[in-house]
Amino acid sequence: APNATGARMPIDLVADGVVSRSVRDTAVFLGAADRGRRNPALPPLGLVEGPARRRLRVGLLLESPTGAAVDADTRETVTAVAELLAKQGHEVSDAVTGVGTRFVDDFLDYWGLLAFTVVTGGRLLHGRTFDPHRLDGLTHGLADHYRRALARTPVFLHRLRRVAATHAELFTRHDVLLSPVLAHSPPEIGWLAPTVPIEQLTARLLDYVAFTPLANVAGAPAVALPAGATAGGLPVGVHLEGTVGDERTLLELAYAIEADRPWRRIRD
Repeated sequence: APNATGARMPIDLVADGVVSRSVRDTAVFLGAADRGRRNPALPPLGLVEGPARRRLRVGLLLESPTGAAVDADTRETVTAVAELLAKQGHEVSDAVTGVGTRFVDDFLDYWGLLAFTVVTGGRLLHGRTFDPHRLDGLTHGLADHYRRALARTPVFLHRLRRVAATHAELFTRHDVLLSPVLAHSPPEIGWLAPTVPIEQLTARLLDYVAFTPLANVAGAPAVALPAGATAGGLPVGVHLEGTVGDERTLLELAYAIEADRPWRRIRD
């Protein structure tokens, strides 16, 4: 679903959705959203009620666009899901994003631009009660980063806008991308606290949130599934990413993974 605030930015990274306990619940939400306010430029979605019979070309992505290393628990979970999909009859092959080594720098510059907009224009967006001094250190640190990157704005925006075309070309070879959601298993509380010095915190975030920025920039649909766990019981997510407008394929494949590799529920 479109987000009004994100749509006003040069590149819209934001989409409204739900966090659910089952693929069915997410499918019901998206089906209702499609009925109530669908985008006529995209194929109709309707209610997706289960896996499809068709077999897909699944691109396995274990090398992060940010260059972050994937830890053993995460790699094991994603590999196990890839093997499951191959047993289900899907064609699984390695995928390469093709976005280039500058992607992470460009994304960080743009993230800084967003923070700068909040710091300097928060009152226009949120009213006179907005107090920029109450923003956390990460937001101020990113805004300072953008002040230093200001002259690069036309260049990094141009490169990021080209990501959508690169992403679309990737889906001429694959129907779906399978990757980790995050590069490593959940860290201890405080590891990503806004009180951590900005340089250290930024590095930690880029090492952690290492796969999802590609879908954000390309405006592509994606779904995260808690398909594995560490030895200590912490969840490990896998990420299915599709081409623009193809939520149906993602939901159908998510149903199939959930059926053969069910995840723990809160009551469990």
